[in-house]
Amino acid sequence: MKEYSAAKIIQLRKLLAVNRIKILSLLVKEDTCVCQMVRELDLKHSLISHHLKTLIDLGIIESTRNGKHMIYQVVPEKKQDVRDILHLAKLK
Repeated sequence: MKEYSAAKIIQLRKLLAVNRIKILSLLVKEDTCVCQMVRELDLKHSLISHHLKTLIDLGIIESTRNGKHMIYQVVPEKKQDVRDILHLAKLK
């Protein structure tokens, strides 16, 4: 079994929050803006923004500006890690 450092365990716990899992499930399929996440996930804009900040701080997602909108995406090098996290979340 793979061993993890305390810092890695804390990072994994942050990622396994239910709303972050919902956001990552959406972003692993497509790049999107907060307004679309609000519609698809039925969460408040401020709550999604809070979770996006955490995911950006963890280096899992990134954003780019497209006109008036910020578009969020999973960092390409992290896509497989995100898929693994989503798989783990299903096992909880």
